[in-house]
Amino acid sequence: MKNNPIYKAQCFGNVEPIEYMVPYPNLRSLAVGQCIKFSNNILYKDIGITNDAFYKSINKTANWLLTKRIKKGDKVFVTNILSPMMEILNYAIWSIGAVLVIADKVKNNIAINKTKPKLIINKITEKDKSIIDEQSDDFIETSNTLLLDEAVIYFNNRMGIRLSHYNLLINTYGVQKHLNILHKDVLNIDIPLNTSTGIVLKTILPLYAGASISDKSANITFSAQNNADYQVKFDWNNILDTDPQCLYVLPEATAILAIGNTPNHLMSIIKEKDKIKINGHSVMMGYLDDEDNQRVFRNGSLIILK
Repeated sequence: MKNNPIYKAQCFGNVEPIEYMVPYPNLRSLAVGQCIKFSNNILYKDIGITNDAFYKSINKTANWLLTKRIKKGDKVFVTNILSPMMEILNYAIWSIGAVLVIADKVKNNIAINKTKPKLIINKITEKDKSIIDEQSDDFIETSNTLLLDEAVIYFNNRMGIRLSHYNLLINTYGVQKHLNILHKDVLNIDIPLNTSTGIVLKTILPLYAGASISDKSANITFSAQNNADYQVKFDWNNILDTDPQCLYVLPEATAILAIGNTPNHLMSIIKEKDKIKINGHSVMMGYLDDEDNQRVFRNGSLIILK
């Protein structure tokens, strides 16, 4: 493992990714822990969904996926699903230990062809809703999912980016810690849900922080637009310290590479003439294609041309 070029790139100095433990062993455990801790918190303020109701919806949806014979390691491609059903599906998939596959819309066919998902979800019909509602709101977890297990495959180009439960948790933790997002905060997150950044900021961050989501009464806004409290920059050439701070996106580093000119938690960034050398715990598990991995994982780092 220690001689693996991807694992070397995932190390932060002498700190290996397995040596810094986030409080949860997987994303399912995050949902369980936070939904119980903040059970009465209104997670979705505009529609009145509490953490407890969200948790029960996750369990019902996970049981529905079991009726589709989804099991640990299976790939489930999800597209065109709106909030909050998208977030519920994400956690339901992870509850089983399955892998969520998402893609920029123009890459849907590529994602399907390369991952061969066992299930494609592009809509939730009224019949589906009825069947989900009939499921038990208790879920018996049997997958024993580990932090380093695959959680998401994201296509933002022709290459599928593989992300672990640890990648997503540590990247989210870095954002929450740096921005000091707290239980009292209400977030407006205008980011596409079919991106790894949407997964981190909208699916995971609110639960991780015990915060709430609202389009109408937020005190903190995230958006690709420059009038947000935190502008999320998907396309950039330089990492700059601005006021307010920008969140710089690199899917190969899970989602948020840097906040202003500060690398995300347990990450290092070295800018050279035409490339960036990246190391740290948010570095992806790799691309689906090993030839692509050989191209970008060199000399103990992840190399991104800029």
